[in-house]
Amino acid sequence: MHSRRKGQRQWQVVIVGAGNAGLCAGIAALQAGADSVAVLDAAPREFRGGNSSLTRTMRFSWRDRAFLADLMRDPDDARIAELPADPAGYSDEDYLADWLRTSGDQVDTTLIESIIRRSTSAITWMRGFGHRWVPRPNPLPGDFPVVFDGGGEALQARNFAEFERLGGTVCYDSTATEIERVSGGRYLLRGTGPVFPVVCDALVLASGGFEGSARMRERHLGAQWREVKLRGVPYNKGEPLEAAIALGADAAGNWQQTHTTPQGTALPDYMMPGRMRESHGLTRYAFPRGIVVNRDGRRFFDESGDHSQLSYVSLGQRILDQPGQIAFQVFDGKVVESGKLPQGYLSDPASVITRTVEEGAQRLSIDAGNLAEEVRRLNSSDTEFLPADRDDAARTPKRLDTPPFLFVPVVCGLTFTYGGLSVSTNAEVRGDGKPISGLYAAGVIVGGLYDQGYPGGTGLMAGAVLGRAAGTAAANHALKNGERVRELGRLA
Repeated sequence: MHSRRKGQRQWQVVIVGAGNAGLCAGIAALQAGADSVAVLDAAPREFRGGNSSLTRTMRFSWRDRAFLADLMRDPDDARIAELPADPAGYSDEDYLADWLRTSGDQVDTTLIESIIRRSTSAITWMRGFGHRWVPRPNPLPGDFPVVFDGGGEALQARNFAEFERLGGTVCYDSTATEIERVSGGRYLLRGTGPVFPVVCDALVLASGGFEGSARMRERHLGAQWREVKLRGVPYNKGEPLEAAIALGADAAGNWQQTHTTPQGTALPDYMMPGRMRESHGLTRYAFPRGIVVNRDGRRFFDESGDHSQLSYVSLGQRILDQPGQIAFQVFDGKVVESGKLPQGYLSDPASVITRTVEEGAQRLSIDAGNLAEEVRRLNSSDTEFLPADRDDAARTPKRLDTPPFLFVPVVCGLTFTYGGLSVSTNAEVRGDGKPISGLYAAGVIVGGLYDQGYPGGTGLMAGAVLGRAAGTAAANHALKNGERVRELGRLA
């Protein structure tokens, strides 16, 4: 267990960050034989869970329907009938193609391929300590077929329970701001909170990006990002990321790009754990069924270029560049009355339903003439389609020609940043291109996974795979380092 020496607390393995990646690292470290593991959480206990608690999807390779059914809690659950019967499943090749097509090719393809290859194994591992899945309710075209039973809140509750059951310690209100290499190859951490200073044999950084820091957003993303609303928690301010780079860690990834999504205008300045349902109620991902226009009445995004789970982040990124940093999703009566729109669309008090396109434009101060022109162009086109499923031949032409018309205002919500640390496939943090002994990273603090867009569900998956790898490697390093320090002590 941890001890005090000269005011310091010491553990074999310390993990900075208590999201899914950090807790997976902690669980793996304890399973690998470490007997003193601490997770440092910047949040107070009552708000633990991080951004992971606000999500619900983890994308992974799967072989067949039987594999998905085995992930459900009850083998007799009638909802098994809702699972896809696709005999081809979702192969590693499908997964990689979706990831690279969406994010762009300026990524660490070797790292991404290694995550995908380990995705099924990671899911089986997580199922082994209590995680279960259910069919996705009311799926949109292209949605991943299963989500966590209970969503991100239950995911994190199970992660915390397993970590603490195995003997791990969670230290709350603890933000690491400085990292120093000290004698014996150990790490000394300083920061804010009663736990510091902290010494450990191996260190795992899983503290997210810098999306919670207005200073870093302005510096790396631009002045327009300073006041952006967060879809997630306000605790990820980038201090451990900066501390690692100051130590000599290599930066990686696109530091000028982010995961941002279209959200209802009621989005608060930030979200807290425990508000998962509210968070999902504000998502506006049904845009492929209609069109998206700006205040000038002009379309600025190819809404049907791909399934929403592969294009929603690209749309979110574009909204902040529009006049007034707002956009409008527009649907006609065929879609409104089909029952295929999520409930949040129809219950949003900012939405309006009108008999004509021009009336909706006037009520929301959109250029009515330009919008009418866009709709006429759409309705006369034979090349724009609604996505139906993976078979492009099943797509149907998109038209906005049937009243009533639904107008839904949307804003940009920032989830996390892409810039981070360079890591090996074994989650080792690099410095000058080489692994730094005893230092690992997992989760959003890792750079090189995304360049432009984001395939839904890959963040949790990458966090689980690299968290598991980081925790296992950190435990092995700590055990060897501890033995080496003891041997040096005997020789002295």
